[in-house]
Amino acid sequence: MSRPDSQSPYSGPIIAVAVGLIIGLALIAISLRGQRFGGERGAEIAIHINGVEERMARDVLLPNEGWVLQVELPPNLPATTRTRLQLTLRAERSGAMIEIAEQLVDLEGVATLVIPESLGLYTGLLSIRATLTDEEDHELVAYRRVRIRRWLGGPPIGSRQIIHFDFTIDRDGDGRPDFERDLERFGLATDEHPELAKRIAARIADRALFRVERAYDAEDDPNRTGRARDPIFVRFLLEADPGPFVTRICVGGRNLANPESVGNVRFDLRNERKTSQECAGDPATGLFPAELTIYERSELYAEVLGPFLPAKGGIALGDHAADAEALATAAHTSAAGDPSDRRRAIERAIEVLGDVLGTVMAHESAHALGLVPPGRPGVGLFGGAEEEGDPYAHNIDVSGETPSRAWLMNPGRGFSFEVLAGRSEVGELRFRPLNYAYLKDRVVLVDAKN
Repeated sequence: MSRPDSQSPYSGPIIAVAVGLIIGLALIAISLRGQRFGGERGAEIAIHINGVEERMARDVLLPNEGWVLQVELPPNLPATTRTRLQLTLRAERSGAMIEIAEQLVDLEGVATLVIPESLGLYTGLLSIRATLTDEEDHELVAYRRVRIRRWLGGPPIGSRQIIHFDFTIDRDGDGRPDFERDLERFGLATDEHPELAKRIAARIADRALFRVERAYDAEDDPNRTGRARDPIFVRFLLEADPGPFVTRICVGGRNLANPESVGNVRFDLRNERKTSQECAGDPATGLFPAELTIYERSELYAEVLGPFLPAKGGIALGDHAADAEALATAAHTSAAGDPSDRRRAIERAIEVLGDVLGTVMAHESAHALGLVPPGRPGVGLFGGAEEEGDPYAHNIDVSGETPSRAWLMNPGRGFSFEVLAGRSEVGELRFRPLNYAYLKDRVVLVDAKN
């Protein structure tokens, strides 16, 4: 049979060459995959930014200092191999190169560096090359490109921002702080004993503030700096302050427009106002602790507050003979030297309600500071858009869904009383690393038009 005219006489040799090339590449890949590095097979290194998962950090814009560079190393490497890590930063605009090695901090499998001002990084594209060599001169290499930008008008947080939680607000004008009235709904105050209401209100406010401070001074080093502490430079106060950058958030009263809202603090993109008043407006802004009664079916709620709720067989604080002494003496012992059941119940209520309220305060104050900006980096930080409802200015993941992990800036309606109290399997809610990086001025946000 004759060959069709459309078939080239060279097609056979070309196919043979192609097959040979494919087989050769496959053999090379198998050879490389089987190669050992530091005594281990399949070893790799990877470059990370601010301790953020790679898909979320892919397009972030970075300032010229303060952000955190990490190189993840293979596990179980000898110390002598880890010290061979070399980092090279190259400014693509000028071609200038910076070699980094001795400045890196070894965090047991991660080499990290908080970028200092002294490196003199300029705006534009920056190439990062990490190279690790073992004793047999096998080499692992990783690359990454990032973009350095400057803030317009300075960083959003800085070091002078103050958040004032005002527990003295009297929205209804009855002459008493609304928060003391709110406590009546939990059986923790009565109209007949205003002095006891004042004492327990102060104790709960102190406990709540301590919870806020823990959120903004995370112990687990979210951005993997290697530092013993890496606090966010925002001061949180229960008293008024005359400083120039004070946001006031009122705690107490009712939000009649949305009676089930525990918090309604306005989202302030890039913390542009820095001096907002979250106390009035229509609908009302601020925090509304009385609305925590929406969790009354929670087992923890019933356990902690049941002893004070007459409707549940409890005795309201102030109506029990031991209450005045319990709040007047040291928190951990009675006059006889041992904690009484009533005292333990009061202390438990202060701790749990204070932690719940403090978690809400930490969440809402972060809205005032600019979390979570809608969109993807560098315009946003994976926050939901306004038209999306509950996800607005709250965490979403890279696919646009609510994260499967419980983070502090997830939509609040998804949290149980136990989660808000930090007494569930997830522990205390915290900022995800990308949120923490924003609050530490380690990422740059720009207008969409820029």
